[in-house]
Amino acid sequence: MQNNPVNGQAIAAPPKKDNMIAIIVSYVVLAVILAYVISGEDKPVQEVVVAPKVEEPVEKVVLNPVAASIVLSEPLWLNPPEDINMAELEEMRVKFQMTNHNTYPVTEVVVKFSFYDILDNDLQGAIEKTFDDVIDASGNINVNDFVLGEYPTETISVKAEVLAVSGAEL
Repeated sequence: MQNNPVNGQAIAAPPKKDNMIAIIVSYVVLAVILAYVISGEDKPVQEVVVAPKVEEPVEKVVLNPVAASIVLSEPLWLNPPEDINMAELEEMRVKFQMTNHNTYPVTEVVVKFSFYDILDNDLQGAIEKTFDDVIDASGNINVNDFVLGEYPTETISVKAEVLAVSGAEL
């Protein structure tokens, strides 16, 4: 004990405290915090899966035009030979018009060109050609100088008819 110089009383030193419990509690709290942090890092990040938006199917209209819906004008033979007994033949060139009588555009018009003699007998060697042009609804196209290729020598006239047609993609 010490004497207090002011009033002469003895001052007692405080007793030594045991801090062991506080240290143990501090270690436990620190261990819990570290365990929480470490266990949070081990968990894989969960991915969010978003399903794509499914649209209702659109009803597709199938166009199935008939060949009779396309009307051809009579083909005009642009370069008939001057003499039927010509030794050298040119390629036949024709001019005609195609008219679409459908309410939708068409394409891939297959036309058969037939050749006839002076007695209107069908000559062998008909030619089929496909026209990929799109003909608008209730529209027409003019074919002004179409080359058919070589033709039978006895040909006096040429006729055309539509064999098939397809609806155009809109």
